[in-house]
Amino acid sequence: MPPKTTRPRRVLFAAVAAAALGMLGLGAAPAAAQEWRGWNIHAADYPNGIGMDAFTRIVGERTNNRIRMRTFHSAQLGQQDEAIQQMRLGTIDFANFNLSPFNNLAPTTNVVTLPFLFRNVAHMQAAIDGPAGEAIAADLEKIGIIALSWYDAGARSIYTTRPVRTPADLRGMKIRVQTSDLWIDLMRNLGANPTPLPFGEVFTSLQSGVIDGAENNWPSYESTRHFEVARFYSTTEHSNVPEVLAVSAQRWGRLSPADRTILREAAQESARIQRAAWAERERVSRERVVAAGVTVIEITDRSPWAALMEPVYAKYASEARLAALVRQIREMP
Repeated sequence: MPPKTTRPRRVLFAAVAAAALGMLGLGAAPAAAQEWRGWNIHAADYPNGIGMDAFTRIVGERTNNRIRMRTFHSAQLGQQDEAIQQMRLGTIDFANFNLSPFNNLAPTTNVVTLPFLFRNVAHMQAAIDGPAGEAIAADLEKIGIIALSWYDAGARSIYTTRPVRTPADLRGMKIRVQTSDLWIDLMRNLGANPTPLPFGEVFTSLQSGVIDGAENNWPSYESTRHFEVARFYSTTEHSNVPEVLAVSAQRWGRLSPADRTILREAAQESARIQRAAWAERERVSRERVVAAGVTVIEITDRSPWAALMEPVYAKYASEARLAALVRQIREMP
């Protein structure tokens, strides 16, 4: 006859096993999926859209879709100034931003906006992946934006309705610029008459003679068909402002260290994809406008142009911290 304690022990063991299984079940349950909204001003097939879609895909794969991201391309969630505010409030979770609109919010962004700062694309990428990026990321974090990686946005050059080979050729010409004090001062110091206009008005303004030229990168010049009314492209490459892929600090604060690592690595991989796509897009755009009969004026010596920018540097990078960063970037090999 079995001992009297056998049945109670069996009941106890069964209860413990059931509780353990219940705890295992709770531990194995998938965490609730997070739905993230992303902002992008460009179309989905633009290099930046390609990079952002790669970012969202990689994050989804590596989190088993615990973090599900959707990018709203073509400024569906508003223009950039609106999107910046939404990200700071936490209603947009991630975005790709141009750095120029941050000039008044994050002082170090003024440095990479300065004209003729970078020698070439490789120099810009080394700076933004190094000291410049670190300084800007620290400033952005103070306003609620976490920088994860840096995208290319191309070198901007001047295109006009008549040839421009030297700064003297710009005298008296009305050149469209962004609505920015720095850009107005840049063009004024080159001898031109800076004319702030919305980007969407550039084509008709060139066509009607309201302006004599504008400035932008190869893909923008080609995709907007500005080359049809401004047939001379001078490779001044006066500006090469990178862009940031970032997330809201509010979202970032709720992530585990492991998920933060996943996002940073995914963002850096997406930057490599975006940069390669950008280089290819530039090549194709240049070939298209040349085939359409545009005259490309190669500016091989930019020192006479850069020499005219001393007042701009004095005005926008005289503060000790900014001046030190400018020196550091210029001294990079």
